[in-house]
Amino acid sequence: CIRDRYQRRVHGILECATALIQPDRRLRTRSSLPFARKEMAEVAQYGAGEPQEVTLEAARKQKIHNLKLKTACLENEEYIQELHVSDWSENQKQKLSAAHDKANELLLSVENGTKWNLTQAYDLAKLMRVCGLEMSQRELYKPDDKPQFMDVIGLKKTLQELKQNRNKTRIISFTQMIDNSINKVEKVEEELRRSQLDATQLAQVPVPTLKNVEDIMNVTNITTALNSTEEQIKTQLAQIEKTNEIQNVALADGEMTVAEEQMYTKVQLQERLIELIKDKFRIISKVEDENDPFKKIYEVQKKANQETSQMKDAKRRLKQRCESDLKHIHDAIQRADLEDAEALKRFAAQKDRSERYLKDNLEKQDECWRKIQDLERQLQKLGTERFEEVKRRIEENDREEKRKVEYQQFLEVVSQHKKLLELTVYNCDLSIRCTCLVEELVAEACSNIKTRYDKTKQELEDLRLEVHKEYLEFFRMLYLTLGNLMYKKEKRLEEIDRSIRTAHIQLEFCIETFDPNAKKHSDSKKSLYIVRAKTEEELQMLKEKQAKALEDFKSTEEALVAYGIEFAHPVDEQNEEVLNRRSKMIEYRAHLSKQEEVKIAAEREEIKRAKALRATGSTPTGTTPRQLTMGASGTQPVAAITQGSTTPKNLSSLSGQNNYA
Repeated sequence: CIRDRYQRRVHGILECATALIQPDRRLRTRSSLPFARKEMAEVAQYGAGEPQEVTLEAARKQKIHNLKLKTACLENEEYIQELHVSDWSENQKQKLSAAHDKANELLLSVENGTKWNLTQAYDLAKLMRVCGLEMSQRELYKPDDKPQFMDVIGLKKTLQELKQNRNKTRIISFTQMIDNSINKVEKVEEELRRSQLDATQLAQVPVPTLKNVEDIMNVTNITTALNSTEEQIKTQLAQIEKTNEIQNVALADGEMTVAEEQMYTKVQLQERLIELIKDKFRIISKVEDENDPFKKIYEVQKKANQETSQMKDAKRRLKQRCESDLKHIHDAIQRADLEDAEALKRFAAQKDRSERYLKDNLEKQDECWRKIQDLERQLQKLGTERFEEVKRRIEENDREEKRKVEYQQFLEVVSQHKKLLELTVYNCDLSIRCTCLVEELVAEACSNIKTRYDKTKQELEDLRLEVHKEYLEFFRMLYLTLGNLMYKKEKRLEEIDRSIRTAHIQLEFCIETFDPNAKKHSDSKKSLYIVRAKTEEELQMLKEKQAKALEDFKSTEEALVAYGIEFAHPVDEQNEEVLNRRSKMIEYRAHLSKQEEVKIAAEREEIKRAKALRATGSTPTGTTPRQLTMGASGTQPVAAITQGSTTPKNLSSLSGQNNYA
């Protein structure tokens, strides 16, 4: 009966092994051994959920090996149990002793040879679930990741090109800023080579700033741009000086036609000066337009700071998450170490208890051998208990080996994941340092750009003020010249009007006496009207030029007032000059009018004497009637005044002509 039961158990275990080798074949014979059914269920459970065929096959083979060890051990225990009910003999006792020795060896072999390291008992998913980790491997940097810093190298190349720019030292030197930027970029590149970071986004942050640096270095140099205009102004001033010299010589020689031509030439030159000044304003405005975009350079810096802040915040959040996971892993390692120590202690205690139990069992068996006849059933019971204890110990050994494998796998998974987390933390710190260096680069570049912009703006403002002053001088020259011409033309018109009145009076006198000279006076009057029209046209042209020049000067006048520059307005100077000239002419005319009054008084005495002679009907000796008519001075207008055909209007005109001051 015992032999049959032993054979059935062995047969069940072999069927389990066959089922492991051929998973698709169903077990047709039910085993009577509960241990075999349990092992079969465990093997089926391990074989169903493993996705990798190679690992699954190795685990199956290991499981078969473990089952073979257990089967050999249990066969021997069955054999020991069979010997318990065998016939009583000394030989049987010796066999039992040898079987016990072999059992100890097999049990030791089971304990030392049972391995579960090929069975997947702990993985990353379980680690994240047990420890409550946030970071997955997709979010972590890996040792085989390559850093991406080609854009940083391109940034360094751009800075080296800026270093070769010829305008980098104009007004504000960019040399130190560019050298500092190159050093910082090289430091960033050196840091990135030791990391797994992708610096593409970081390298794009200073690109707008460097573009502004290049643009502000290429702003037009105002001094160079104004050189050509300054040369033309000098040429025009030299020609004006030459024209003044010719005009002064002509005035001294009485060449009024030449003097007038030179004044017109001077007006044209001065108008050209005004155009050149306007060209200078246009050039300054153009340079200001080129310089104005850099007024908002702090917006570029603000945008760059926002981008770097976002990148630093992202890396800080990633670092905090990694540090949190590292803390959880550290706590899990500590807990696992404590559990492992407790489990080892517990297993050692159980093993000691088992050893003591087996030893006691052997002693009791010896006692039973002495009392075999009375204690046969007790011996059988002890054999069964031994069998159950060995089976329990094998199961406990299996559980302990599985636990050790799980613990080792836990340590391996934790070690790998811990390295990834620490590497990610290192890369986060390195990224933050690189970002700070780029921030310093952008801040220094923007500060230099702002300084150059302010200096350029101040230089342009100073230059604009100087050009306004220069414009004032040239406008004063032009306005005074035009005013002088207008004054002379107005006096010329007055002189022509007096000549026309004189010609008209002479023509009336000739018409009164049918004098043949009337034709001459008539032609003279017509030519005078033509000259008057031409002079009036020239005067109108000069007034238009003066009005246009005054209108163009308004912007400069407003600018000088805004700058707080005090100056004498050319209009006031012109009015003062006209008043001075008129005062001088009045003095001249007053001096001449005294001589005219003497002549007029003499003529009046002569007329009185002539009237007295007519009244008496006698003529002075040696005096002809014609001489009496012409008067003592021999001037025809005085004789004409004595004739009754002269109208009061003509007399008033003549009186106004003689008293013109």
